[in-house]
Amino acid sequence: MEFYWVNIGATHKTVIDQHFLWAPKSSVNKVGNEVTRLYWDNVGKVRQGDIIFCCYDQRISFLAIADGDSYTEERPMTRAFQEWDALGNRVNVQIVELDRKVHRDEIATEFIARFNNRTAPSLFSSQATLNQIYMAHLPADAGMYLLEAVNQTTRCEEAFISSGMTEPAKISATTREALMMSRIGQGKFRADLIKRWHGRCALTGLQNVNLMVASHINAWALSNNAERLDVENGLLLAPHIDRLFDQGLISFSESGTLQISPMLSGEDRVIFGLDRFKQIDALTRENFSYLERHRKRFSFI
Repeated sequence: MEFYWVNIGATHKTVIDQHFLWAPKSSVNKVGNEVTRLYWDNVGKVRQGDIIFCCYDQRISFLAIADGDSYTEERPMTRAFQEWDALGNRVNVQIVELDRKVHRDEIATEFIARFNNRTAPSLFSSQATLNQIYMAHLPADAGMYLLEAVNQTTRCEEAFISSGMTEPAKISATTREALMMSRIGQGKFRADLIKRWHGRCALTGLQNVNLMVASHINAWALSNNAERLDVENGLLLAPHIDRLFDQGLISFSESGTLQISPMLSGEDRVIFGLDRFKQIDALTRENFSYLERHRKRFSFI
């Protein structure tokens, strides 16, 4: 299961009424040269079950779920598509209406910080406006973030769990429940982390188990099912430390030393008390393996 974002303008009514998305394979510019675009090519990469966040009038207005793989199709014979070349890629979709439509401004700042550099092509400009593109491919953790924003996570949890299977064996009801609970830092995953870290924040030492967050090192959405339940893929963290870690504003080196993003100002560091905490002790080899993935994801290495 992959995630995409599509900016819809004049074709909005057609998409809603006829349940498809279409983009040209190429176009011809003013000097007669053929032009291709990644944001057109992405339509040709969509496969059955993929989820597309449809943005209209600056809002995520509905979801489109691919009914099947994309395929080559001539330009639709409607006015909305008349400016394009004759051949393109089409994907037929189911439309999922949203009770909560999310404006771009609600998500721009966090999306830019966490996901924009891993979106192909990038979704937002440096001014936090949407780039003039058609379809962007999103990393899985960005997809989960947007599903949470539009209150649609329960619709897709099953698909995430199915895509996280390394073998076709059937998952027991108990394991399935544990996987779903682990996404929000609850259930067996949380209990295992509390035991592993003796109820204390791994970095600060704060000991109030009611405040602790069971945080995945490699994000739940980016992990397979075994990794989602693996205690070595977790840190027990105070809420503010969890938030910094989850957004990639801090990470930890191959020796466990605290690394701080330049996006945090000196004042931020003082307010969070980060200069008081130098490293996490008692990390395992498996912890370090997951932390390497976290550092790569947020460009610490």
